[in-house]
Amino acid sequence: MTIAPDTSTGYVSNLTPSQEAKLRELWILLFTSAASVLSAVYEVPLPEGSPNKLFEILDRVNEPTVEAILNALKEEASNGKPTEITDSANISNGDGNGEHNRDNKEQISLDKVDALMKKDAQKNIMSEIATKKVTPQHFTALFAQLRKMGVQESEIKSMEKILSQMTPEEMCFSILKMIKQEHPDSLLLRFLRARKWDVGKGFTMMVTNILWRKEVQVDDDILPKGELYALKQSRDEKLTAKQKKEGRDFIEQLKTGKSFLHGFDRQGRPVNYVRVKIHKPGAQSEEALERYIVHIIETTRLIVVPPIETGTIVFDMTGFSLSNMEYQPVKFIIKCFEANYPESLGLLLIHNAPWIFSGIWRLIHGWMDPVVASKVHFTRSVNDLDKFISRDQIPRELAGDEEWEYKYIQPEDNENEIMQDTATRDSLMYERMMIGLRMLAATAAWISATDYSGGPEDKSKVEELKIRRNGIIEEFKQNYWKLDPYIRARALIDRAGVLKADGTIVVHTGADGDTNSG
Repeated sequence: MTIAPDTSTGYVSNLTPSQEAKLRELWILLFTSAASVLSAVYEVPLPEGSPNKLFEILDRVNEPTVEAILNALKEEASNGKPTEITDSANISNGDGNGEHNRDNKEQISLDKVDALMKKDAQKNIMSEIATKKVTPQHFTALFAQLRKMGVQESEIKSMEKILSQMTPEEMCFSILKMIKQEHPDSLLLRFLRARKWDVGKGFTMMVTNILWRKEVQVDDDILPKGELYALKQSRDEKLTAKQKKEGRDFIEQLKTGKSFLHGFDRQGRPVNYVRVKIHKPGAQSEEALERYIVHIIETTRLIVVPPIETGTIVFDMTGFSLSNMEYQPVKFIIKCFEANYPESLGLLLIHNAPWIFSGIWRLIHGWMDPVVASKVHFTRSVNDLDKFISRDQIPRELAGDEEWEYKYIQPEDNENEIMQDTATRDSLMYERMMIGLRMLAATAAWISATDYSGGPEDKSKVEELKIRRNGIIEEFKQNYWKLDPYIRARALIDRAGVLKADGTIVVHTGADGDTNSG
């Protein structure tokens, strides 16, 4: 499979200086927003000044406890002046670099964070934030900031309703589960690109997205239950007829292959094919349809391999008639790619549409954001498809060269048995939290070393911090694949061998056989 190079800017591997500056601004906004909430929860003032202040405060923290952090913040507030870096900053992460980094406050502080996270941080910090309660009053400063950005009052009320029901631990875990295996910067950049690099609007969109995932329980219900749960639900005689139908509605869409994930396009994007003629309006409940759509999108996310960040959808309109048309699922799909999964759609092909679809398309096109609409292309033949997807990746049913047919492999009764081991799950999730804290510290260090802090920028120093940060982000990614079987029910891509347990993707390349990617 030949992948055409993509030279677009605005992605992790290809940021302009101004785009990287916007990314740093969004990280800073996330830091200050989280800090304002925690400041209210723990009743401690926030330090003022440049990001360098963070490292001066870190120097006072010698135990991985919330109390030690609070005492350092309170001491900073009472002193009101910078603190000299002391010998305690020579705590290193075991690589012997403490002395070497003496003239580099960011590296010294990161050494210290690494050391603290290896002590009793998990037990001490996590037990504290797991029980700490928050109230609407704790979000006063954050919401005031959002109002200044022009966020609507109705959106703020919605945020308040959900956030006030969560502990700090749940807030942290929601974000950690959302990121999954991708680079954290990739996630932030999606929202920045979707809002044309307006940092305030990108931040608001991201917060709204986190709350949407919590509200519809993407990570707490849809992914942990998955296909096996729906299959069992459809067969359980103890359930009501409505409950059984919900399970049947979900699993039947997979069995019939209403849509299926197969192969990659010419730019390496995974391709989802939708057989529109299979859809029968009213055959499934709206909830089952939306649950199915989210399941498919989340599954596809797992096989998007950097530097690729988007997917392709082919709507096969062969055999379409008005009896297949239902507008609500279309609206939901549009909303998903505009608001819930922004910048995740790379290409949308409408293939072999009959003339009766032209009027319907004019209506649908009017609902679309111009950015999403620009990704739509109409194709009539396999030659048209071949411009976007190599012919040896196109199944025979669309006149391609690949001898492949969709077959649904049913879940095994015990395939999610490992999910019952909640102790290991929690241990891995706490490990993820500790890596996440180190990653946040490394992000703050990177920002502090840039010209954002007001001083001259040492480019070699910034690059060293980027390398260190990327190393922690790689740990974060590897942690996800260890955690994945404990928090996500197995899906067809697992049973079919497309996605391996370590995150390796098996890419079918037509006549050339299979190759691995990861």
